[in-house]
Amino acid sequence: MDRLNIDKVAKLAHVSRSVVSRVINNHPNVSEEARQRVMEVVEKYNYRPNSVARSLATRSTYQIGVLTSRIGEESLGNGYWSLLYLGIFEECIRRGYYVHFSFYSSTMADELHQYLLNEHHLDGVICLNEEVTDFTVKKLAEKEIPIVLVGHNPAYPEICSVDVNNYDGAYKAAKHLIELGHKQVGGIFGDQNVQETEHRIKGFKAAFEDAGLPTNEESISVGSYSQRDGYRTMNRWIKKYPEMTALFCASDTIAMGALLALYENKITVPDKFSVVGFDGLPISRYLIPPLTTVAQPTYGKGEKAAQLLIDSINNREKDAVHLNLEPKLVIRKSTAPVKNQGA
Repeated sequence: MDRLNIDKVAKLAHVSRSVVSRVINNHPNVSEEARQRVMEVVEKYNYRPNSVARSLATRSTYQIGVLTSRIGEESLGNGYWSLLYLGIFEECIRRGYYVHFSFYSSTMADELHQYLLNEHHLDGVICLNEEVTDFTVKKLAEKEIPIVLVGHNPAYPEICSVDVNNYDGAYKAAKHLIELGHKQVGGIFGDQNVQETEHRIKGFKAAFEDAGLPTNEESISVGSYSQRDGYRTMNRWIKKYPEMTALFCASDTIAMGALLALYENKITVPDKFSVVGFDGLPISRYLIPPLTTVAQPTYGKGEKAAQLLIDSINNREKDAVHLNLEPKLVIRKSTAPVKNQGA
């Protein structure tokens, strides 16, 4: 068969050209029967619409931007970010959009503003952390460029966002340790400048309050989502809090650092100490021991962010939508009842 175009897809599916266009752009005003016929043709012949033709017809570029700041050593090496990016990229590909990924730094602010605002290369932007959000939201909004935030930000209630239920995830982790009999539990948390950290700390404390147990404010540390922070904090606490029997880490990467510190100090997990992480990264099941963790749908978070943005671009999201995805506690070998943990 000759190269497929939208007219040939319409003919093969026995629908009009406009119906094919609506299906490809995920427009809701299409019957399920027509959508199914079009998708069968698209999948059978691996049809991909010509982006240049679409751009001319719709005055859109079919390109979106993903902006983040460089987060120490965690920008690309951390499995969390890789999964998040993958969810964004694959959903955009499914919807016929291309992705421009860029790190933001203050040294390139003028050039980035020129690219995003004055030349209008992008139909919309996903912002991945607060530094980028504060830098770009006002100027993008002035140009009426759709924006979606990954992570809720109370300063921008008018902008769509997606996040996990951080309070509930931390609560589940702390409750699990309490049910195992742990009363002296430390908590290592990430970036203090984002709402998710505040919510995870609140969820962690609430589990102890509901159980009628006190929390030691000095054994709650707020730093960064890094292995280094987990390693340094755990090393310090081993000497400072010998009565501590368990630890909640607000990311699996923090937990990796803490596990190394425990290993080097000959404190066996879970025989003498229990550790819970947060994220549910694929690598967490292959640690020694396999890590109990609060698994969040990281890929789904990226996927939902892309969906919200493309729907906003296509004027299907009139009001700001704030999605909360639910985390799940995954129990593995890094936690055990406190009665098995003699000094």
